[in-house]
Amino acid sequence: MDDAAPGDIVKVRARSPGRCPILVLELPTGEFRTAYHETGYDLKRSKQVTEEWLAENAIGRHSFLEVSPPEEVAISALADYVREKASLDS
Repeated sequence: MDDAAPGDIVKVRARSPGRCPILVLELPTGEFRTAYHETGYDLKRSKQVTEEWLAENAIGRHSFLEVSPPEEVAISALADYVREKASLDS
């Protein structure tokens, strides 16, 4: 990941449990987005959310797992990140 440009790195703030996790990401701009397994974690097909939504809905109501401290991941490695975390959850 050392060869990734700063704009290619996102912070994983939370992830949903299960076979097809949803990730809540913080972009370098400070924007929060949800990225989906079904889209291959393509940020162009992600949805914008707020930090309040993360706390109140994702973690508060839908049992997302908070990633604390947030983990920095290259955008191109998001699917690998999910596979690694899924293997740890098993």
